[in-house]
Amino acid sequence: MSQSTETSPKPTTEPLKLTAEAVNYLIKILPKGTAYCIGIVLVVMMSGRLVQSKGSLARAVLPLVFHIKWGWHRVERAMERGKVPLDLLFDRAVSWCLSNLPVEPVALGEKQREVLAIDSSTIARWWARPGMDLLGKGFHHRAGKAIKANIIAAVTTVVFISGVRVGLVSRVRFGDSCEAAVAELFKDLPKSKNHRLLVVDAGIATRQQFAAASDKDALLGRLRINSKLRCAPPPRPSQPGPGRPRKHGEILHPGWDSPEIPPDEDITAMHLKGELRLRRWQQLHFEDVADTVLDVVRIDHPDYEKPLLLATIARELTRVC
Repeated sequence: MSQSTETSPKPTTEPLKLTAEAVNYLIKILPKGTAYCIGIVLVVMMSGRLVQSKGSLARAVLPLVFHIKWGWHRVERAMERGKVPLDLLFDRAVSWCLSNLPVEPVALGEKQREVLAIDSSTIARWWARPGMDLLGKGFHHRAGKAIKANIIAAVTTVVFISGVRVGLVSRVRFGDSCEAAVAELFKDLPKSKNHRLLVVDAGIATRQQFAAASDKDALLGRLRINSKLRCAPPPRPSQPGPGRPRKHGEILHPGWDSPEIPPDEDITAMHLKGELRLRRWQQLHFEDVADTVLDVVRIDHPDYEKPLLLATIARELTRVC
């Protein structure tokens, strides 16, 4: 049996000092009781104290609130009483990171696009009070059934900090489903003057969101395996006949075992577990959104049973970006 690597429960001085400065900067805009509770929770989560309590947040913060004779229920109540916009809190956190950490932005392609990752998560709750309208249904693996859950979508700015790729959270939105939470997030993305690439997961990027994307805020999403696309129509003859020009070309199912049309690029490389193959089709579109031109990449990876399909309107991006 392999031995597990032990993690030191005592964090070093420098991370603790950095954590204290960040927490102090953030909680200045919060009410007093809420600021104290959130400050304790942030210190516990960021300084490694969860290792001592085996991941239990309640046991980790207990020594820090025991002297004021607060139970965990009072901590929750104090946090719920605090009224502060989350957007303001995250903007303040991002500005502190940019000012105090060695942040290197990720820039892709000739337009130097910033990368924003959008994803959703489900936080299951064993109990729910009346009035929690934003709760949806989430599958709890330990319970083996669907129970009430907080469904949240978050957008993170992908950067490098000391050579490590991390995401700085800048916006969160709740909803009664993953699609609803992500749709709310698309309405309130953080403002930026630079070109950006919005990266989303499978099923989140709808055709309407691809159509609403622009060259400034381009979209890259993972398509479902049964997606059907259309190629660009053939060029019109020099002397066109009567009737309207064609809007669609041939049909393409990039997720099939044998796609109908050969790719524009076909790259094969050797992986530790087998062969890695990338195929790229250009000038594609959905049948009902013919004006939105996409590039689609199919990735056959030995770690996945089914291929991955990526589509983007940032068609200037190449495999060397």
